[in-house]
Amino acid sequence: IYGVTTDPFWDIVFAQARQAADDLGITLRLDRLEPQPSEEIWHAKMASKMINLCNEGVDGLFVTIPSENVVRAIEECQNLNVPVMSVNTGAELSQKLGLIHHISQLEYTAGFGAGKRLIENGMSEGFCLNPEAGNTALVERCKGFEDALAENSIPYLGMISVPLDNEALFTANVEQAIDREGDWDGLGVLTVGASVVSALLSLKERRPALLIGTFDTPDALFQGLEEGTILFGIDQNPFVQGYMPVWLLTLLSHTKQHLQNNFIETGPSYVDESPSEALQVCVLNDFEVCPRPVQENKNQLTRIRPLGLALAAVSLALSTFFGVWVWLNMNRSCIKKSQPLFLGMICIGTFLMASTIIPLGIDDSIVSPDACSRACMAAPWIFSIGFTTAFTALFCKIWRINILMTSSQSFRRVNVTAMDVMKPFAILLTLNVIFLLVWTIVDPMEWERNITSSSADSRSSYGICVLGRSGVSTAMISCLLVVGFCVIVLANYQAYKARRISVEFSESKYVAMCMVVMLQVLLIGIPLSVLVSEDPVPRYFVMTAIIFILTMSLLLLIFVPKMHFVNDEKKGRRKTNSTNVSGLRIVKNPHHQSGLSKKQVNDLENVFKEAGMHIGDTTELETLLTKAGINIQKTTPSIFSAAWMSLQYAGSVVGRSQYNEPEEEEKELSLR
Repeated sequence: IYGVTTDPFWDIVFAQARQAADDLGITLRLDRLEPQPSEEIWHAKMASKMINLCNEGVDGLFVTIPSENVVRAIEECQNLNVPVMSVNTGAELSQKLGLIHHISQLEYTAGFGAGKRLIENGMSEGFCLNPEAGNTALVERCKGFEDALAENSIPYLGMISVPLDNEALFTANVEQAIDREGDWDGLGVLTVGASVVSALLSLKERRPALLIGTFDTPDALFQGLEEGTILFGIDQNPFVQGYMPVWLLTLLSHTKQHLQNNFIETGPSYVDESPSEALQVCVLNDFEVCPRPVQENKNQLTRIRPLGLALAAVSLALSTFFGVWVWLNMNRSCIKKSQPLFLGMICIGTFLMASTIIPLGIDDSIVSPDACSRACMAAPWIFSIGFTTAFTALFCKIWRINILMTSSQSFRRVNVTAMDVMKPFAILLTLNVIFLLVWTIVDPMEWERNITSSSADSRSSYGICVLGRSGVSTAMISCLLVVGFCVIVLANYQAYKARRISVEFSESKYVAMCMVVMLQVLLIGIPLSVLVSEDPVPRYFVMTAIIFILTMSLLLLIFVPKMHFVNDEKKGRRKTNSTNVSGLRIVKNPHHQSGLSKKQVNDLENVFKEAGMHIGDTTELETLLTKAGINIQKTTPSIFSAAWMSLQYAGSVVGRSQYNEPEEEEKELSLR
């Protein structure tokens, strides 16, 4: 028993009481009153209904206690052994009467909290609107509000009584009480009843600077939160206040059992943003059309992310280790011949490629969707620059060797520094940066969550980085792929040209092995990543595996052999496959083993003499070549080509002047 028919708050309370009765299969009678001339008449009619129902022999009664005018009626019901519970209003009176339970929010606490929130939003003066001045619960709310203002030295303009259902009279009462012009800047108001929110919003149109907070969650609250005209609402959970007393009274009637605590707290809960549309529909329909909780599988990377980060850590650690190792051994012959600049670039490139695993593992389980979108664009930036750096370094490194080889075969002396062959790297890196900038600025990728399946009880979705809405993204990705493909082709081409050069100077053999590994990984990994594109966990695993295998194969195949060479050099037991002949380093080729003709010996002797070197006779030359372990295939070309090509057949010839060691500078030979 309570509530006038014009107060929307009680619609929810009574609707849930009916629902509880239907669920339990009991008979429930609900009484609401029409608006009365005064609160005294209203409360007197409430008391009369209570006495009549208890005399009829009901099994239980739940009521509100708005004032002491209904206390006598409750005491009479207790004398008739009718269990009585109170809801919403009258916590103190309920305790004095010794009722089984009182179900409501902490009214004073709710009002105090509302005052603090309005102060935080800039309130410099405040007042409280009460549509039921005699209601003890509403008075407690205003009292809490007043104390919050006093604690912060904010002037309190008092509690203003307003009508429940007369907007014109409401506005007149408030305007008269405040008695000031302007937009009411710094003035804050707390309304302790949901029935006056609409009238209060109309007043705000006249006084736009008015700060508003309200109790309960009427329809006007959600619109006000969305538009910013209301700062917050206070939800005291009318669902529980209507549903729970029916259950508790039914349990008590059938089993004589009840909860031990007298006060059952249902609030306050502060609502400062508009709920979802589905929840709004639920509340506005008295919780009859509420969405059921849905079990959602978001396919997030929470479980597999540690594995990806562990693999990234291994690659990052090895890249750092080999980079430091190159720096510490820069003066070693093997490292100097292998060109430290390019070895360092390979370490930097693999470090960046491995770092790509970090943004690939970011999703909405750890950051916001906006941060996920930024991670989407970070991944191609890091990987593209790292890939270009590492594989362009291989290309430039081997290209320099090939330039030196070509010059030595043409009897030309050239001085090719590392910086001379850095132009391709600068060009390719610049192209990458341009393409990535255009992509990022004009049409960046965005992170979104897509639903794959949905039912009444479950839903499956996945988060993914999607291309921009225009064709710019596709065009820029295509350009980046072309640049990457060019890098791979150039590196393979130079490695093929340098296939006969000593491993001391070029990693052509190991570069070829890297390319084979990369080709196999891409041929398997790219189709797999396409197949699992809508399943984030397998996709993350495949992409992480691709990056890990690429970086590890490059690091291990390039640097492990060099560590072996340096280790042998330190121990003084390095074996070489080459020898010095009159200032030339000749590298043996064990695959060509056939006799040296007399004509070929004479041709070689003439070449050495033209170069300024003297060899006594053919026997001395044969002895020299024999000591070098060189056997030349028999051919009969011209003097120039036969002599030099014979050395090529024996292996690879490198002008010694290109890799002078300090102590051997005096042996430098100029070839014309």
